[in-house]
Amino acid sequence: MAAHIDSLTSASGLISLLDEEERELQYYGLTQLDAVTERFWTEISDSISKIEILYEDESFEHRQLAALVASKIYFHLGEFDDALSFALGAGSLFSLTESSAYVQTVVNHAIDKYIELRRVDGGPVDARLEAVVERMFERCFATGDFDQVVGISIEARRLDVLERALKSGDTKALLAYVQKDCVDVISSIQVQTAVQELLVSVHMQFNDPDYEAVCMCLSKLNNPEKTAEIFNLLINDDTNEERVLSAYQIAFDLNANGTQEFTKTVITHLYLPGKEDTACVARVKSILSGDETLKLHLEFLFRNNKTDLNILNSTCKLLDSRLSLAHSAITFANAFMHAGTTVDNFLRDNLEWLSRANSWSKFSATAALGVIHHGHIKHGLSLLQPYLPEDKMSASPFSEGGAFFALGLIHSCHGSDQVIAYLQDALVSYTGQNSEILHHGACLGLGAAGMGSGSEDMSQALKNVLYADSAVSGEAAALGLGMVMMGSNNDEILKDMLLYAKETEHEKIIRALSVGVGLVMFGRKQEADPLVERLLLEKDPLLRLGAVHTITMAYCGTGDNGAIRKLLHLAVSDVKDDVRRAAVTGLGFILLRSPEQVPRMVELLSESYNPHVRVGSALALGIACAGTGNKAAIAILEPMLDDSVDFVVEGASIALSFILIQQNDAYEPKVADVRKRFAAIIETKNAQGVTKFGAAISQGIIDAGGRNVTIGLTTSDGQLNAPACAGMLLFTQFWYWFPLAHFLTLAFKPTALIAVNANMRMPDMEVSCVARKALFSYPAKIELPVTQAPTKIATAVLSTTARARRAGKKEDEKEDSSTSAGSAASAASASAGSMEVDESPDTKKKSNVKKAASDTPFAVGNMTRVLPYQEKFVKWTAGSRYVPVKQGRVSGVVLVRDTAPENPETLLASLLPESQEMEESNAPSAQAPEPFEYPFGTEQA
Repeated sequence: MAAHIDSLTSASGLISLLDEEERELQYYGLTQLDAVTERFWTEISDSISKIEILYEDESFEHRQLAALVASKIYFHLGEFDDALSFALGAGSLFSLTESSAYVQTVVNHAIDKYIELRRVDGGPVDARLEAVVERMFERCFATGDFDQVVGISIEARRLDVLERALKSGDTKALLAYVQKDCVDVISSIQVQTAVQELLVSVHMQFNDPDYEAVCMCLSKLNNPEKTAEIFNLLINDDTNEERVLSAYQIAFDLNANGTQEFTKTVITHLYLPGKEDTACVARVKSILSGDETLKLHLEFLFRNNKTDLNILNSTCKLLDSRLSLAHSAITFANAFMHAGTTVDNFLRDNLEWLSRANSWSKFSATAALGVIHHGHIKHGLSLLQPYLPEDKMSASPFSEGGAFFALGLIHSCHGSDQVIAYLQDALVSYTGQNSEILHHGACLGLGAAGMGSGSEDMSQALKNVLYADSAVSGEAAALGLGMVMMGSNNDEILKDMLLYAKETEHEKIIRALSVGVGLVMFGRKQEADPLVERLLLEKDPLLRLGAVHTITMAYCGTGDNGAIRKLLHLAVSDVKDDVRRAAVTGLGFILLRSPEQVPRMVELLSESYNPHVRVGSALALGIACAGTGNKAAIAILEPMLDDSVDFVVEGASIALSFILIQQNDAYEPKVADVRKRFAAIIETKNAQGVTKFGAAISQGIIDAGGRNVTIGLTTSDGQLNAPACAGMLLFTQFWYWFPLAHFLTLAFKPTALIAVNANMRMPDMEVSCVARKALFSYPAKIELPVTQAPTKIATAVLSTTARARRAGKKEDEKEDSSTSAGSAASAASASAGSMEVDESPDTKKKSNVKKAASDTPFAVGNMTRVLPYQEKFVKWTAGSRYVPVKQGRVSGVVLVRDTAPENPETLLASLLPESQEMEESNAPSAQAPEPFEYPFGTEQA
């Protein structure tokens, strides 16, 4: 029979059997057609109606076979809906065990259809379709393909199937997979919540649950009470070192991943019944508040500072600091280069340059102290005391307003009650001519310090300033309101913000409210859709801009296709350039977890006729590919440095600095070229001021934090870093208001291995890195040009004399031609000889030895830099005295257990000037810098 079918050259004979009256002949014809559809589907498709008639004939015993044949024909015709419909009619004849393209395509289409119907609340689902999906689930369970079951069950909202999959496979591995790769991309908050609750339930069924994973789930569920219960359980018996260390590590991770509101609530619920706080409880509270993390980061950035001051000094000499734009550029470059290092030597050495600041340049210059001392919360107020106003009287409103902003930046996301109260008081204590400048700084500072706290008191204080309807202070109040209520989806706040956006006539306030609304909806996904649709219908482009920011923040890091489609549509269709630019930029935020997709998506947009779309595509590449050294992104951005529009060059420079931050020549050869381009732009006399501004701050970004930080929009565990994303969005608003560029410091993440023991001390220990050391070295510092001796000025030569000399030279050349040829031959011979020497056995041997040495592992000490792309090469040394509590962790703050506590420990001494730990070590320490004040005189606004 098979040979007979193979010999067929046409299906016409088999098709004719369908017209027979005898059922057996029709059945035989369908059986044969089913076997030859792959070869003769084009011919059979002309008679598809006959097959459909047989399927619709309920008296026909073999209607399922007719449905199967029809399904295969429609598959080949590309009509997948019809193919699926008839496949469902085929019942059990539609086999899921086949690996053919037909079966795979129809099954995938069935799953997509099932997911679509399940997502519609109350939507009917065909029982036959559900049966196919159930059969597919069973096949996956039988073959052990649990990852596929997990993905489909989450998409289809089948938590019963998800729970079965988690319990049937490698439960711990699947739990980690769902938590890390699946939860954050679920578009529905309700489904995400249900999945997190299921994960907690499954985790807690183990005798020894992974409490760290449970606490991460609880932080997503915003359940601080249950989280505090776990902490109390872990530290109730402080003699169990393993549990106590685990509690410390969880506290560090929660501080990195949780909101300020969440961690503060956990702290309030930490207690031991009938007891005062033990040392363990006090330490957990200190970690959750961020004190320990900030102290360790400050230590790391201070002791490893590798800032190249030659770059700053060179830029400072080339730019005319009398111009506000140039002065601001150097201010931001210095702030970024020294972010978090507490090193302000450049300011001390350039007081004359600093004194040239005026008006808002002075505001930015003072606020830069907050970037340099970011995280220095222990001495934040005392550091800024010389610049803060005294006795409720303002002598220098711009520098004092900048000091308020700096105070908020120092305490960003970790605002103490004292600092919060001080900034709130500043909003009501200062009135009069210069009050709006002071309120501007205080509102930005309050927003930074109280970010994500959800405080009603702070939001009310900010609304009071907003309703005063001052363009200067109202803009900052709107931004501060968005920061404080970030991610809250607070209906009342949103209603007030949108209502006031329609009442005020100040564009600055409306634009700031559009950003604030986006921050309030951070991470809310589908919950933001009704608001987005409403804002997109607004005639005011600034409110449509709010829709763009809402999409960007609500779906940040999710890669949601619907959000991407909306932004792409706005990028090419909106009539307002600001909306189009923000829409393209937003793509970088949504795809920041999939940076490899962005270059392909924005490549055509980067060549748009509209310069705003071009600069938006540049920023999208920079945001999504930050710190990755993505070659495709660099290839798109490099030509944009030659763009004819100044702000496109500015955007391309900033984007390249994002992508190449912490890259060196050995790992990415383009780094040296890009750095030279920045310097060349600054040196070019006829270059536009905006272009030079972009190049200057890019020099600061690429060397940020003393060359020890990267752009970290996600945490070490792959979770979204909410403050970093907010800081990046606010940084992009420097387009309208330069001081907002300082918010980029919130996106800086130290790249360090910081190992601490149970006493929060830093043991002197090492791990091993199995790769070439040169790949991870710091970039070389630039060489200053050497002053050359004056050269002799050429003597003027008359034209007649020149002709006579040329004639004599020709004669000399003729006479020396043979000598020149001989010299060339000798040079070639010498060159060949040198090649022979290079290829000698001894030289080869030395080269091989050198190469082998470069591939040998090298030691990485505690409190030293570990780059993101270096982490996969870093291993904990076998038999090491110190063992990490969290296996596999090689960066960030890592709790280590001492396996030989009976032996004396060697600890690293703190080099921070105010640290008391220096007394316990003979290590050299840095001297405390002498206090100095900005050379700003008293002025009126």
